[in-house]
Amino acid sequence: MRAQSECYMDGQVQRRKIALAVILVLLTSLAVTPLVRAQSATQTQADLGQAYAAVLNAEQSGGNVTALVAKLDSAIALVQQANLLNSTDPTRAQSLYAQASTLAQQVISSAPAVAAAGRASVLDAQIELGIETAVLAALAVLAYLFVPRLFWRYWSRTHSDWRVKKP
Repeated sequence: MRAQSECYMDGQVQRRKIALAVILVLLTSLAVTPLVRAQSATQTQADLGQAYAAVLNAEQSGGNVTALVAKLDSAIALVQQANLLNSTDPTRAQSLYAQASTLAQQVISSAPAVAAAGRASVLDAQIELGIETAVLAALAVLAYLFVPRLFWRYWSRTHSDWRVKKP
């Protein structure tokens, strides 16, 4: 009989332990949810800052950052919407923060390619400017050497019938 009561007591203790564990998990999740939400908003703000820095770097490298700026603007608009909804609909706000963070990460990942394309474009423009300058210099030298000859040859042909009278 004693074994049955001990088994019964062990079953009650186990149920109580399970119930206590479930209650602790629920309380912990309720206490942590605002922290996770705040971390998500903070993380999204940090991602937006990194994305802005990446866009700025790409622009300074001469890249065409129009598409990156459009994505960054969209992410900022999502964060503004999430900030408005944060107190009324936290789940929707969390979703908007996640979308904004995803957009910011896309901007961060594509910014180096835009910067590289910008650097290549700047290099091409510098090479083109050097070639144009060299061609213009060569044309100036050729003009200096050959224009006087051509001018006098043409002048002498057009004025070959002129005669100088003696005074």
